[in-house]
Amino acid sequence: MPIPTTKLPSVDVLVTRIALGCMGLSGTWNPAEVGPENIRKAIVSFEAALEAGINFFDHADIYGGTSCESIFKECLAAVPGIREKIVIASKVGIRKGYYDHSPAYIRSSIRGSLDRLGIDVMDIYQIHRPDPLANPEETAAVLDELVDQGLVKAIGISNYYPQQTLALRRFLKAPIVSNQISISLLRLDPIYEGAAGHGGDGVLDQCEELGILPLAYSPLGGGWLSGRREVPADHHDAKRITRVVEALKEMSKEYGDATPGQIATAWLLRHPSGIIPLIGSNSPGHIKEAAEGASIELSRTDWYKLWVAARGEAVP
Repeated sequence: MPIPTTKLPSVDVLVTRIALGCMGLSGTWNPAEVGPENIRKAIVSFEAALEAGINFFDHADIYGGTSCESIFKECLAAVPGIREKIVIASKVGIRKGYYDHSPAYIRSSIRGSLDRLGIDVMDIYQIHRPDPLANPEETAAVLDELVDQGLVKAIGISNYYPQQTLALRRFLKAPIVSNQISISLLRLDPIYEGAAGHGGDGVLDQCEELGILPLAYSPLGGGWLSGRREVPADHHDAKRITRVVEALKEMSKEYGDATPGQIATAWLLRHPSGIIPLIGSNSPGHIKEAAEGASIELSRTDWYKLWVAARGEAVP
C-alpha cells in the first residue's frame, strides 16, 4: 500500500507521511573519512527509501560535518531525474559549541548546503535550534530574502517552543510550514499533557492552530521502541521503556504481526496534527519496515492504551 502523502505550502511535490532522516547517511562525522564504501551504502539506502515509496529527505548542514549533504549529491546522481520527484529539506543554525542565526551566517550556509547537495533550490530550509542571541526580526528578514531570491521554497523551524514560533512568525512574510521536534511514546511533551509528573509544551496544539506540520525526529525514542534492543537494568528509564515495548508487542497480532517500531510509528501518524516521522536509519530493511508501517491505522482505544503505558498512569 502506498505511503499516505500530504501537501506543504510552497512545495510543489506532495510529501510522504514517512521521511528519511539523513543524519547518519555518510556513516561518519568526519568528511575526510568518506570513501567509496560510504558512498555505496548511502546510495543503497537512498534507493531503498525510493523503492519503499519515500520522497522526503531531511538534512542539516552539520550532519556528518557536512558530509551527509555532500554524499546525497552522489545519491541524486545515481538516480537520474529524481530531483524533481522528491522533497529535500535541510537545517541551519548550529555551529561547533554555539548557535548562530546571524544573517551573514545564514546567507553563507544556504549557499554551502545548495552547493554540497548539487541543487539550485532548497524545498524546506529550517532553523535548527532557537538562538537566544538572535533577533527574530533580523532572522525573519534574511529568511524572507532567501525565499525572494528563489534559493528556498519554504521555511521551517526545529525545536521551537510556541512563544519562540510566534516571535519569528510575527516578522516573517513567508509561512512557517513545519516544526521539527522530538516526539515519541518516550517523549510526550509536545502533546498537550506530558508524561506523568511533567507538563506538556503545547507544540502540537500550536501546529494544528497555525497549520504547521510537525516533523518528528527520534520517533522510536532513540531506537528503544524498535523492540530490538535489550534495555540495561541500570538505565534511568528502564521500567518505562520496558512497559511501553511490552504494550507495543501485545498489539502485534492485532495489526498483522506488525513490529513494535511500526506500531510506535503508527501511534504518531494517528495524531490529527499530521505528524511526519523521520526514520533515521541506513538499513534498507529498517527503511522498508518503517514505510510498510505507514498503512497501519491504530484504533482510538489502542492509541490510548499506548499513551497510558507511556504515561505510567491512567488518563485523568
